[in-house]
Amino acid sequence: MEEEQSEFRHWDELLPDVLGLIFTNLSLQELLTIIPCVCKSWRKTVRDPHCWQDIDLDEWSCRWQPHQLDRMLRMLVRRSSGSLRNLHVSGLKNDSIFSFITEKGSLFNGNLDVKWHFLPFAFASAGSLQVLRLPHSKISDSIVEQTAPRLSTVTFLDLSYCPKIGAQAIEAIGKHCKLLVTLCRNIMYSPDSAGKVEAEDEANAIASTMPRLKQLEFAYRCISTECVLNLLSCCPQLVHLKIDEFLSEKLDHKFLKEKYPKLEILLLYLV
Repeated sequence: MEEEQSEFRHWDELLPDVLGLIFTNLSLQELLTIIPCVCKSWRKTVRDPHCWQDIDLDEWSCRWQPHQLDRMLRMLVRRSSGSLRNLHVSGLKNDSIFSFITEKGSLFNGNLDVKWHFLPFAFASAGSLQVLRLPHSKISDSIVEQTAPRLSTVTFLDLSYCPKIGAQAIEAIGKHCKLLVTLCRNIMYSPDSAGKVEAEDEANAIASTMPRLKQLEFAYRCISTECVLNLLSCCPQLVHLKIDEFLSEKLDHKFLKEKYPKLEILLLYLV
């Protein structure tokens, strides 16, 4: 009997830090609907910011109405209390929610007076936004320019299929996101993008402001061979480049392999 009792685990008595670490492996639905109902200690622990450093609402984005997604996103970002590291959500409908994310998603807002190459050490224990995926969002150039200083710790950024932003937003990101190593800016033509998406202007903005970029996805964009070569010249650390098949006949692959031996170019077919 004593042996059986000794093997019984008092899960409700686990230290909050240990519980929080376990909870990070659960799904969003489990964290929101199951864990809070188990006991008071679990309900208290699941509200700790540590459990909300990584927020993935991508699968939920297509199911909810815009106001529901907005409300849920605001609640979870507030719970992170500035410790948010990874956010994935699709289809933001307005500038206000993007502004909210950049303001509340990090403990810092870009005004900290510290050299960019010391940032990894300055933010190591504080927690800050590093991965931001916002595909299919309708955010504007102006809000990205306004909030870009708050994204100084972002290393991975996905703004694919966001038709309302252009070279101005990309340039602002390049000037303020000095730790950025991966940028996804795939986009297809749509009525919303008419007269707005200027691929070569964006590519030149990337070339002039993101010299430390290592991975770039720029698919379904019509850019010239000269523009591609300019990108490669200005971003010497690139190891992965995703562009369109129509350039393959003009690009000298032998030359590229010799000049950029570590570069992998993924060619797509643009219809």
